[in-house]
Amino acid sequence: IAPSSLSYNSPNVFTKGTTIVSLLPSVSGTVISYSIAPSLPLGLSFNTATGEISGTPTVVSSTATYTITANNSGGSTSFDVVITVNDIAPSNLSYTSPNVFTKGTTITNLNPTVSGGTVISYSITPSLPLGLSFNTATGEISGTPTVVSSTASYTVTANNSGGSISFDVIITVNDIAPNTLSYNSPN
Repeated sequence: IAPSSLSYNSPNVFTKGTTIVSLLPSVSGTVISYSIAPSLPLGLSFNTATGEISGTPTVVSSTATYTITANNSGGSTSFDVVITVNDIAPSNLSYTSPNVFTKGTTITNLNPTVSGGTVISYSITPSLPLGLSFNTATGEISGTPTVVSSTASYTVTANNSGGSISFDVIITVNDIAPNTLSYNSPN
């Protein structure tokens, strides 16, 4: 009799670098062998004797469907397992802070330090003072402030498929100091 009622836990969302809880099949009937198509993401393995999916994914993989087939001499049955492998969430985001800049003076660029997975994009709220710019690909804050701005907190968020992390950068823009005055004294 052909195997029937094949099933697995699905959908599955795994994290790159984290060992998964093995996925085991539930099936009725005797199974001689299992097969899977397409190949699993790197780091995951498939046991053709037991149908077990195990391992530690080593690459980020978008959501995909993997068809598993249980076979014996009487026939086969299949089940679609959905697997996504997300990156490790960014962590430990930080910038030099607090920062006091001067109107009209180009700042030393502020670059983030961040751990964890690869950051896909950065965002900031609220908008920076006029003249300063924010690079959403690198998280760099640069430019020459053109307006005086009281001390404020700007929340930078680093994102990837595994999640996000935020850091508050404190920025103040002071006015240009007045020039030194000199007086001619009467002789």
